[in-house]
Amino acid sequence: MKDLNDIIKKLVNKPEVYSLESDPFDAYLEKHGMSSNPFTDKIIDEKMYINKDEKVCKRMMRALRHNQSSLMILSGPTGSGKSEVADFIVRMLPEKYVFWYNQIYGQTSNQLASSIIRDLDSDYMSQLNESDMKRIIDIYGDVLNALLKNGRKLFCIFDQGEHFSKDGFELIINSTNPHYIDQRAFTGLILTVPRFEKHMDKWIEEYDTTLKRALIREYVKPFNCAQSLEYIVRGLSVSRNKNFRDLMKKQEFGPFDNGAIMSLIKRSQGHPSTLCSLCYLSLEVAALISPDSAITEEIINEAWKKFPNKELHKEAVAWYESKELYTEG
Repeated sequence: MKDLNDIIKKLVNKPEVYSLESDPFDAYLEKHGMSSNPFTDKIIDEKMYINKDEKVCKRMMRALRHNQSSLMILSGPTGSGKSEVADFIVRMLPEKYVFWYNQIYGQTSNQLASSIIRDLDSDYMSQLNESDMKRIIDIYGDVLNALLKNGRKLFCIFDQGEHFSKDGFELIINSTNPHYIDQRAFTGLILTVPRFEKHMDKWIEEYDTTLKRALIREYVKPFNCAQSLEYIVRGLSVSRNKNFRDLMKKQEFGPFDNGAIMSLIKRSQGHPSTLCSLCYLSLEVAALISPDSAITEEIINEAWKKFPNKELHKEAVAWYESKELYTEG
């Protein structure tokens, strides 16, 4: 048991007021010239996630521009960057596309059609009566036709596609049919985790070969070594308002030393959310030591002990390996 005098001394010296504003993490960022946390879920620099999936993005954009496909499915583990890839596609959409985004929570085809129409034109949706709602699927088809006649197309992103009901999935499949010869009014991008693939494969088998030929399936790849380094340095460059290339040329990776950089690359195994979390946790660990602390391999090891999603990380790495997605670089 501790000495009573030591306990008394500690209580006597305890501050009477505690301020949430005096956070050692903020002091650490300021000491190392960072204006904000460099490692949030989404870095300001839009190149952060694009470099690793440039080929995937190009294939998707090509399909959009040249009417190649009306249904694209992008699969990857939680935290692999599916949403970031989708965001980039949206920013690059041709002007004729009307954009719709939502998360899927087992909606029926009627609920899904109603949601799309409501988001596209809430005033029009409010005018529909009970009788109209019974034929909402037909009205949804009319909306697609109207878009096409006005030189527009609908691009939908269905996030968390693993929650699709079979009924809702059928609506999307039926939406892919051309409304006019060689013209499609609808293109959908489904974002889904790997566990949905078996369900989806079973459902797709029920449809004709035209859909199967037009369907584009892509996988989100892990970072290779160079891209992991780029992720870290781009985050630092944004937070420190420094040029990314200048930091790379001068090898100014502070507060991370070279051993820490290599440890981060090794520990994360190319999984973006793991790398992001470890970078952030390492800043936290270092901040509790001293504002001047460099981040070393030992600190990365401590951050790994605090990392809460080891099981998700393990599942992601196993999936990357099963799809043979790891590359050198």
